[in-house]
Amino acid sequence: MATNCGELLPDPIPDHPLLNGRKEIGRGESTIVLDGDVVDGVERVFKVLSSPTDYAYYTAPDRPTGKHFPNVYADHGVVGRSSRGFPFHIVEVEKLYPLPGSGDAAEVATKLSTAYFDACMMWRNLAQDMGRIALHHLAVTPMGWSDTVQQSLSALEIFSHEYGALPDLIKADNLMMRRDGTLVFSDPVFME
Repeated sequence: MATNCGELLPDPIPDHPLLNGRKEIGRGESTIVLDGDVVDGVERVFKVLSSPTDYAYYTAPDRPTGKHFPNVYADHGVVGRSSRGFPFHIVEVEKLYPLPGSGDAAEVATKLSTAYFDACMMWRNLAQDMGRIALHHLAVTPMGWSDTVQQSLSALEIFSHEYGALPDLIKADNLMMRRDGTLVFSDPVFME
């Protein structure tokens, strides 16, 4: 199956009552994000996922959870197939925001991304495994992370290993934040 690695998902928004008429607010290699509703004061979005790895990240019973992972409200099932051959899944999650140029979340994200990139460069001779080893390096090396960030890195490492996912803590929008400024690993994995 051919993929357009690195390109935005070319598919139109699938026709579904939950999605019809909603504004598209983001798009990635395997995800379309649509504005959702505000429920009990919490803004939500609908993520239309075409990657089995992304779907597992949001819905698997053993997925990483906690302070630095997205809150998932509902798995609304399958709605057709993407042009890449995978089913589209509709998942309702909390709305997250891009990191600002400064502030605590931005500083931690910059430190994470920089340390991850440096570790990838150190292990680049291992090709695609460099990302997993770089994540392991971050998870086990004391680098001044808060306990919750350290636990989240460990949980992400376990998930990546168990699901054969490749981590990515560099790409924009893989680290985002809640409105209150909490750093969130919004989309830190991709398929091999």
